[in-house]
Parts: sequence; structure tokens; C-alpha cells
Amino acid sequence: MPKQVRTGRRHLFLPLIVLFSFILPLLLVIAGVVIFRTSNKFLQTVQEKEKEEAEVRLIPSQVLRNKSQYHEQRITVRGRIDLSPVVCEKKECPEDICCGCPTERDLVIYDAGSLLKSSGGEKLRLKDIFTNQALCQRKTGSCDYLCDDWIKGAIYDVYGKFFSEPAPPGWQKSLNYYFLVEGKNLVKTISLTESFSSFINDLKGKFSGFKTSGQFVLP
Repeated sequence: MPKQVRTGRRHLFLPLIVLFSFILPLLLVIAGVVIFRTSNKFLQTVQEKEKEEAEVRLIPSQVLRNKSQYHEQRITVRGRIDLSPVVCEKKECPEDICCGCPTERDLVIYDAGSLLKSSGGEKLRLKDIFTNQALCQRKTGSCDYLCDDWIKGAIYDVYGKFFSEPAPPGWQKSLNYYFLVEGKNLVKTISLTESFSSFINDLKGKFSGFKTSGQFVLP
């Protein structure tokens, strides 16, 4: 082979050798550093956001103790969900045994670590932020209420806007206050034992209510 051809090939392979030996590894190292820093920054951003959300998350009793402070504020409240009792009037209606019951039923949230009966009424009424109505609507011809996909007894993070009317003259506390729900996240569901116990209590409440005259209460 002519010497000139061998020299030309050597000149051709020399840049490739330099490229694969020095430049390409250097580029890979730079790319790795960039990816690492970007991932680390993204992780820090997520952690900071989670920390901020945790700092602004409240429990219902905190909001109810400071109604004026949180009036018309967008906040996140964590608590346990329950149905507020409703008083029904006994009526004779065809195909609707609960025609005397209200069409709406309040869904309430209270401190997850407390018992509703002993919480001193520290429960916050929830409403739909778009319709300003109660979150539970009575099914036609039934004593049951549809509450979307809310789970009674479960713990939720509920975010939206708190509303509290000014207290009437001579009163220190607002009489009309509620939380307008924009969205929710399920934090913890209820156990099978709690679910069964709640079902039995509701069933007892429904049947015991019909033993009295005039009015009955759906617990």
C-alpha cells in the first residue's frame, strides 16, 4: 500500500480517536452533571412545596376558633367526614317514605383525633363552591342521600374558601359559617370494623325514628 494512502487514513482516524477518547466522555460527564443538578433542583422544589402545604394545612377547630381571620381565605383543612343529622316530618306520600325529609343534607368535617359527639360542636359545614349547595342531595323516593364519592368517617384534605358572616349585634360569634369546597384528597379511609359499626348505627337510627310520632331524625 502506498505510503501516502496510509498517511491519509491515519489522519482520518486521528480525529475519531480524539473524539471517542476525550471529547465524548467529557460531554457525557457534563450531561450527567446537568441531569443531576436538574433532578436535585426539582426534588428540592417538590419538597419545599410539600412543606409549604403542610405549614398552611389547618384542622377544623383552628378555623372555627378564628373565623374572622380565615374569612374568605383559601385554605386546606384536614379532618374526618361525617353526615349532619336531619329532622324529618312524617307525611303520607305515595312512593316516597321520606317525603318529609329535606332535599339537602350537610356534610361536615371535624378534627380527626376527636369524637364528634364530644367535640363540643366543633364541626365545619361543607358546601359546593360552584353551586353553594350542600354536598348531599336526597334520592327521590328514598331516605338515603347521595354525597358524590365522599366516604363517611374517612379523613380528607379539603381545599377551598372559608366563609363566615359577621356576628349579629350583641353576639360575639358568627352564626352562619361554612367551607366552600373546591377539591379534596383522601388521606385515610375507614377500617372494615368502623364501616360496619357506622352502618349498624345508621340503620338503628332510621328504624327507631319511625317509632315516634310527628317527627323523626336521621342520624
